[in-house]
Amino acid sequence: MKKEFTILNGKNEKLFVETYTPNIIRSTIIFCHGITGCRKGRTIEDNYFQKLAIQLMEKNYKVVLFDMSGHGNSEGFDYEVTLSKSASELAKVIEHEVPDKKNISFLAFSYGAAVLSYYLSNDEVVPKKIVLYSPCLYPLEGCFLNKDSIFGKDIVKAYENGELKEKGFAIVGAKNFRFGMEMINECQNFVPESFEKFSDKILCLSGSQDIILDTKYNDDFCKKNNIKNIYLDASHSLFEEISKAFEYTISFVDEE
Repeated sequence: MKKEFTILNGKNEKLFVETYTPNIIRSTIIFCHGITGCRKGRTIEDNYFQKLAIQLMEKNYKVVLFDMSGHGNSEGFDYEVTLSKSASELAKVIEHEVPDKKNISFLAFSYGAAVLSYYLSNDEVVPKKIVLYSPCLYPLEGCFLNKDSIFGKDIVKAYENGELKEKGFAIVGAKNFRFGMEMINECQNFVPESFEKFSDKILCLSGSQDIILDTKYNDDFCKKNNIKNIYLDASHSLFEEISKAFEYTISFVDEE
C-alpha cells in the first residue's frame, strides 16, 4: 500500500513522506536522496526510486521515501540545507515510521550518504544493510569545493571571490540551487567514520563517468574498510544503468 503525508521538522517545515507498506513487513528501508534531488531521483519528474520501492515492497519490505527540506515537495529554503538539519529530518522520519530500530536498512544517494553517516554517528541504530549510490563521503574535497566538479565549480568561484561569504549562498547553475555558506562551515570537520563499523553491511555503487564527484575518495575509503565498490558504466546519477544498480540493490538487501 502506498501512502503520502507530511510531518514537521524541527523548524516546523513540512516534510513530504511517501511510504510503501506490504501486508507483512520483513524490515524497513529508508532512502536518503542527494542534494538538489528528491525522493524520486534526480528531479521531481523522475520516478525510478518509486519503482524500486514497489519492487522492494513486493518482497515484503516497507520502504520510506522522503524529501529533505528545501527539496522536492517539502518546505524550506535550499540555502538553509545543512548536514545537521538533513540528519535531524532523517531522525524525525525514522521516529515516525520505524518502531524497531534494530530492523532497518538504508539506501543513500550522493549527499544522502553524508547525511546518513552524520545521523549514524549520533544515534544507536545498527543497520541491517546499507547501499550507497555515488556516495559523497567527503563533501568538500570530493564535490562542494572541487573546482573540477560541474556542481562544485560555481561554489568554488563564489567562495574564492567572496560572493559566498557576502551573500551567504552561491547559486549552482545546474539546477539554480542556492548553496549556503553554513553548509561549507559544517562540512569542515565532517568525516564518514560512522560507516567504518558497518563496513561488512555496506555495498557501494559508483559511476565510471562521474563528473560531479571525485570518486578517488570513495575508492580509498572502500579499500581501507573492505567495502565492496562496484563501478557501473554510468554518470553520477547511475541513471544509464539504474536497472542494474537496482538489481544489485535488491540482491544485497535480500541477503541474510
